[in-house]
Amino acid sequence: MKKLIAAAVASSMTAFAMADISITGDAKYEYDHTETAAGVKSNTGNTEMHINFAGKTGDTGVVAKFELDTSGDNGSGIDLEDMYMTTKVGDINVKAGNWATGTGALLGELDNGSRAQNKIDLRTTIGGATIYAGNSDKEAAEATYNDSDAYDGDTLLNGNMYAGVVMNVAGNTVEFKKVSNTQDAFGIKGSLQGINYRYEALDDSSSTPGDADFFEISTTVNGITLGYAAIDTDVNSLVTEDDSSLFAVSFSKSGVVATDATEQQQVSVSTVVDGTTVTLKSGEIEKGLSSSQNMDYMQVKASRKLASGATAVVTYTDRDELNSSVIGSNENLEIELNVAF
Repeated sequence: MKKLIAAAVASSMTAFAMADISITGDAKYEYDHTETAAGVKSNTGNTEMHINFAGKTGDTGVVAKFELDTSGDNGSGIDLEDMYMTTKVGDINVKAGNWATGTGALLGELDNGSRAQNKIDLRTTIGGATIYAGNSDKEAAEATYNDSDAYDGDTLLNGNMYAGVVMNVAGNTVEFKKVSNTQDAFGIKGSLQGINYRYEALDDSSSTPGDADFFEISTTVNGITLGYAAIDTDVNSLVTEDDSSLFAVSFSKSGVVATDATEQQQVSVSTVVDGTTVTLKSGEIEKGLSSSQNMDYMQVKASRKLASGATAVVTYTDRDELNSSVIGSNENLEIELNVAF
């Protein structure tokens, strides 16, 4: 009997090891103090954690990312954020499921890269260039397509397919993308003599046509990193990213920036002082308060790795805010303790 039990345990451990399963994640606690232009004060706290499960066998992998939050956008509890699989079919890399694209992707600072169920992305490399196609949108209402359910988030293939190519041109990463049947995008990023640059453009030919551009440039001199970033759009609705880590105030932050906003400029300075990374950002959003009033803002952020393995981050942001049509100040202090594992 002991031999049978030992064999069973050994068999289960071997199966677990062969499955190539990993668990990673991060967690943070935030204290947030805000004082509005009208003098209203608020103090809040929030605990948030991400648990990522990944499994792999051969060329096929699966990923599930859970968010545990006490007061997040989806309310308290557990939210399944990413859930997708990756595999290969011949020379084609396949990614299918639900995931969000980051701000570092093409149009990342213009589009929020939102999640949608049952997305698919196909990629292959030909002559050094990556060619891709897929779908990243979901239908608005099932009733339109004669299904019994009112809505189930199925991916709509008609009109929402995308395709593009990424290539190296003279040391630069260049990308062309057909975003949808009404939008085209272009991006280029690289470095020249110590100056890093990134430019992205979106062209929309729909019933409310317009262009949107994003530009970033940075360099490091004597341990000090200097940066400049800007957004310029003909139509405010073309910019939907509302959780940027580059801009101190996101261009399309609902309830913060007016829908009349058309342009944003920001300069930044960052350096390390005795092990603490200090970053200063200052910028302006044209028509950020109203159709005739701009928004100015300033942010100071200090981040330090602690001996315990955690990181302490203190962020102070001061931005313009309207109070009975008079421009006042909205001040926010955020103290965060985070850790990744």
